[in-house]
Amino acid sequence: MLKLMKYEFRKSASSKLILLVLTAVFELAFLGGVFFKGYNLMGTGMMFLILCAFFGVFYIGLEGIMTLYRDLNSKQSYMLFLTPKSSYEILGAKILENGISILMAGAFFIVLAVFDLTVATLCIGGAKELMDSIRQIMDIRLNIKIVSDAVILSVFASLVSWISIVVIADMAVILSASVLAGKKGSGIAAFALFLILSWLFSQMLNLVPAFDNMNLTMILEIAVSLVLSVIFYFISGWIMEKKLSV
Repeated sequence: MLKLMKYEFRKSASSKLILLVLTAVFELAFLGGVFFKGYNLMGTGMMFLILCAFFGVFYIGLEGIMTLYRDLNSKQSYMLFLTPKSSYEILGAKILENGISILMAGAFFIVLAVFDLTVATLCIGGAKELMDSIRQIMDIRLNIKIVSDAVILSVFASLVSWISIVVIADMAVILSASVLAGKKGSGIAAFALFLILSWLFSQMLNLVPAFDNMNLTMILEIAVSLVLSVIFYFISGWIMEKKLSV
């Protein structure tokens, strides 16, 4: 499966490189605005960095869906499915590559945001103001720690939920290319199924009890999302194994 994952990483490398280059350009614009007190440039850089983060993570998942669709509905899939690998391995490699890419992109933008905030505080707020802020944080470190954990868990939960939605979309694509292949309105039926499953997924997350400890609630939501993703993966793998003809 590792070889399959490397193959999937290579297929999506160009789009990730474009995202990285765009991020670097806007990061330079932001840092230039910070260092030279160009607040319009800083604001522009920050706005586009935020857009890169949101749309970058979104596109990585969308690209995984589109790649699976092309693999199942074009000649480029022949060599892939002629390898001595089961459908579970092929699909698993695609989902793992896509999930890892989404999580890595999310982590990258979080680290970048912390770095930019630190640099902006040092250069604009000044060292003295930063030290005063650190002292205040130390005085209420417990509350700040809880808020920090909640923010990180919230971002992680959002990323895992997006991965689950991508897995659901993958199953809809597989159904369209196998069980519904050649049938009238197969694309519409697959999309309708995707909407229904996405709605059911959100409803199941809503069933997670809300505890006084927000962190515990989000951890349970993450666990539910991962379990549902695994279930959808096995169903999709079974459909590919039994019904798919490429």
